[in-house]
Amino acid sequence: MNEYFYGWYFRCQESKGSIAVIPAVHFSEGKRSCSIQVITESGSWNKVFPIQQFRISRDKGIIQIGENLFARKGIRLNLETEGLKINGILRFGEFAAPKYDIMGPFRYLPGMECRHAVYSMRHSVDGELQINGELLHFQNGKGYMEGDSGTSFPREYAWTQHFLREGSLMLAAASVPVGLMRFIGTVGILYHKGREYRFATYLGASVQKLENGELFIRQGKYSLKVRFPRKTGSVLHAPQKGKMTRRIRESVSCRAEYTLMCGDRIIFRTVTDKAAFEYETKEEENEDISNRSRKDKREIFKRRYHRIQ
Repeated sequence: MNEYFYGWYFRCQESKGSIAVIPAVHFSEGKRSCSIQVITESGSWNKVFPIQQFRISRDKGIIQIGENLFARKGIRLNLETEGLKINGILRFGEFAAPKYDIMGPFRYLPGMECRHAVYSMRHSVDGELQINGELLHFQNGKGYMEGDSGTSFPREYAWTQHFLREGSLMLAAASVPVGLMRFIGTVGILYHKGREYRFATYLGASVQKLENGELFIRQGKYSLKVRFPRKTGSVLHAPQKGKMTRRIRESVSCRAEYTLMCGDRIIFRTVTDKAAFEYETKEEENEDISNRSRKDKREIFKRRYHRIQ
């Protein structure tokens, strides 16, 4: 395959801080490499490795990049790059895996830019990480794991994950290409007290709103509304035709509001300052363009015109 990426996302949270670690492999134009990105509440870092330093044991479910190991049982980090020195070991408890693939039948759609996977909605995290001389200690902390694969991240999307007192919530909405057309699809899981409640386009869910810092999903008599901050978070590298050249933003711990309703009745509402959020919409793209030079604007609109044709 000429253009391809596969990334794993580990989010770990304890009372004094949160961290996300993203190991990935990427292929484009005959070139292959791998990388590790780290996001904390104070910033984000990215280190690229030659593909020779990537190892995978599918039987044992272990990924190795340089001296760093990633598995369902935990992760080991020994990484140094500009502005970051991190090392330590985190051990994971039993995964709370979804009942079936989060993509449902959509995973078989041809031409999908990005296929999403959720491996664990919640698991325990124990261990320690030394980050730039400061200790982040996990004792029965909370963990979440997912992954993405394909050629590119969606053109427009929003994603969030939040740990509830007795569960976890994940929700995503994205522009999905089907032939020459696109639609906004959604997938999400509310995992609570060992039970799974799923929102998905293939189950009848529709995206009512994705703008102005709000994501609103409706499925039958249920609706889920999320309010999130705009223009916040740290810069991450994301795939564009296999290359990690796109720039997006993610906050590993930010303020958000979640409201689940059945008809006019509020089932639950929670406001937190520890949510994870990542998003990019036309709104943000247009604001970014307004700050570009006249020459850059011409090139951007030219690319858009050719995409439409």
